Amino acid sequence: MLGISVYFQDLDEQYIKTCAQIGIQYVFTSLHIPEEDYSQLDKKLPQFILLCQDLELKIVPDVSPVTFEKLNLKLGDFSALKQMGIQALRLDYGFDDIENIKQLSKDFEIILNASVVNESLLIEAEKSGIQLHQFILSHNFYPKTHTGLSVETFREKNALFHKYGLKIQAFVCGDDLKRFPLYEGLPTLEKHRDIHPYVASLELMKKYQIDDIMIGDSRIQYETLKYIKDYMEHHILTLKVHLDERYKHYYNQILTCRDDLSEAVIRLQTPRVKDIDIYHNDRRKKGDITIDNHLMGRYCGEVQILKCDLPSDARVNVIGFVHPEYVEALESIDGSTSIRLVPLSTMKERYNHYESES
Repeated sequence: MLGISVYFQDLDEQYIKTCAQIGIQYVFTSLHIPEEDYSQLDKKLPQFILLCQDLELKIVPDVSPVTFEKLNLKLGDFSALKQMGIQALRLDYGFDDIENIKQLSKDFEIILNASVVNESLLIEAEKSGIQLHQFILSHNFYPKTHTGLSVETFREKNALFHKYGLKIQAFVCGDDLKRFPLYEGLPTLEKHRDIHPYVASLELMKKYQIDDIMIGDSRIQYETLKYIKDYMEHHILTLKVHLDERYKHYYNQILTCRDDLSEAVIRLQTPRVKDIDIYHNDRRKKGDITIDNHLMGRYCGEVQILKCDLPSDARVNVIGFVHPEYVEALESIDGSTSIRLVPLSTMKERYNHYESES
């Protein structure tokens, strides 16, 4: 499932509506971070909850003991949260007692902070009669540069959670408005801080088997969200590319690749044709799009996307390239992936209609 994050300082109802139209299911928010503006929370929170209910979005508030102070509630008064319309809780530090979790699970969908969950806690939970498959494990995001999780730590944690059959959430940055006060992105993995969120999302799903992708920052571009959703639902991988004029008919087609994946190239299943002239026989770089010319014989017309640099070949024409930010997305392609090549120049125009129609 796919979710966005909403912070009251940056609250934008139109943004939530548009994201709902694209197909998000979750809206994460924090009810305890010190940097947030809670001065009008008594007005903004009920409006926010009502909006999400109308849009059939599940609110996932991050709560800690501080939450009750921010909401002017008695410490531990979860019934008041339920009366507000909160149906799920992401339990942060301070709420890792098994009996408390078991009790809360009767009234809320429980999402546990992956940072505080270890195997001892999971064993204890099972012994207490808790059905672990009911819970979701949610990794933290990390606002400060160089503080995100290492790949090794992430793998170790996820191996434990997968062992117990748990569903896992992780965060990627936004590519529109970063969150205050540092504006350095909110990824789970440090390596994803400076990577396009679409590419980061693909890696989380393909390489680490993450179930839910959450956008940590205040805004993500609508087309990026749409691309993530298309991959989640239909296994369509979208690539922003430039193609030579004579090959623009490949734009916006749903293309398939061969099941027998090659080490160096992605071979698209396009019709082979005869008599393609020889031109643009430059050295081929990772991310280049090529077509075999008539010197390749029966392979003439085969379109490929390069996964690594290759030397020039008189039999192969370079006809385009993948946008540099999207090149690493090639690592997420397998035999079951469909590919959509989208022109660079029309991205924002194509998805502006989401907001205008909301």
